[in-house]
Amino acid sequence: MNKPISIVICVFILLTCALKHEYDVPNLHLEDVDGNPVILHELLDDGPVFICLWALWCKMCIMELDALKPYYAEIDSMGIHFLAISQDRERSIPQVKPFAMSHNWEYLIVLDPDNIVRDSFDIYAMPTCFAINQKGDIVFTHMGYKPGDEVIIVDSLRYLFGD
Repeated sequence: MNKPISIVICVFILLTCALKHEYDVPNLHLEDVDGNPVILHELLDDGPVFICLWALWCKMCIMELDALKPYYAEIDSMGIHFLAISQDRERSIPQVKPFAMSHNWEYLIVLDPDNIVRDSFDIYAMPTCFAINQKGDIVFTHMGYKPGDEVIIVDSLRYLFGD
């Protein structure tokens, strides 16, 4: 092979490797309530991700998501992907979408019946929310919920991702 072609191939390989971003967080492959794929690394390529774990049986999770509802437009305007990831098992999945719709949640409602997120991130309490920056670092975590915590959460997101 001649030298100019070898150089072009080497440059192409280096650029391809440099353009593919490697994240420290696992690349979760889940589905939303409409069956669309939700791939964590693809979301991170576009902006930071804020995840709230919840379940139909978790009253505090539901209170937290309801309390965050007035802040959704602001969070979205910061370029943050807001995922409300249901930890409900297979038998409860048909109830998730109607429940979320009845609460008028605009968040991306994602299904995780096998608790992949909880296992991947060693989460042991619900509700738990966490933010991942575009480098793939978890930069904020909040466990539990009591009224007023939504202000702490949103203030933290403003500090981390606001202008």
